[in-house]
Amino acid sequence: MKKNILKGLLCLTLGIASLPFSSCKDDGYPPITLTSVSSETPSLEENILEIPLFSEGVSFYITGGNGSYIIEAPDTDKIDYRYDGNQLTILPKALGTASLTISDRAGNHTTLQVNVSYPETTYEVSEVSGIARGGGLTQDETLDIQHAIVANAFVQAGGKYVFTYTNESHTEGMVTLYADGTGANERHGIFTQTAQDNGDLRIHIELTGGTEYDLTLSDSSDPGTESGTAPGRFMRQDVTGTYRASYPELEEAYCLQYIPGETL
Repeated sequence: MKKNILKGLLCLTLGIASLPFSSCKDDGYPPITLTSVSSETPSLEENILEIPLFSEGVSFYITGGNGSYIIEAPDTDKIDYRYDGNQLTILPKALGTASLTISDRAGNHTTLQVNVSYPETTYEVSEVSGIARGGGLTQDETLDIQHAIVANAFVQAGGKYVFTYTNESHTEGMVTLYADGTGANERHGIFTQTAQDNGDLRIHIELTGGTEYDLTLSDSSDPGTESGTAPGRFMRQDVTGTYRASYPELEEAYCLQYIPGETL
């Protein structure tokens, strides 16, 4: 009788030991990995995925394991997913952090940390110039105004704008201004932007403390250069009112901040 009981306990112990745990892996299969479907898909670093809210999601191919995958996302308030047997698409639903685990019945598994955040656009300023026009201005006055415009620009060459969109239409949100390339002098505020018929964007910025700026982001020709073209995109700010009191003959003045490209 005792032998039968001991034999039964031994079999039960061996049976429990043979069950697969989430931390185990069958060495007969390669580890489960995710491969980006396109070059635009965010890369995974240490199994952390950054995904913007309001986006259509990001897609991956699943490889490794025994090929029969089980996908679990406990926090479906933050993310959702679609898997068609070929591609896995992770969809953002709300701000926050969630996990997604891919496993198979051989004990292989991998877990992603998915961070959902507001989408951002960064505009880096490569050059600042000033335009001053007025039929009664002397050459020295014109140069003085242009130099003052450049010196007083609130974002200098090497600085940048970072716009964080808080709505799906990307028309409003939060903004951070970096005055120069050191990153030490930054200011925060809110913004709204409106698309114009000619493709320009009208941007209104209100910083903490009440300072306001009205800008136009344009791809069109720069009216202040002799060639009539600008080297890429630029932010234009009308600063006529700032300098007209000191220069009554001034008719119009602009600060131009050139932007060679943007990061999404």
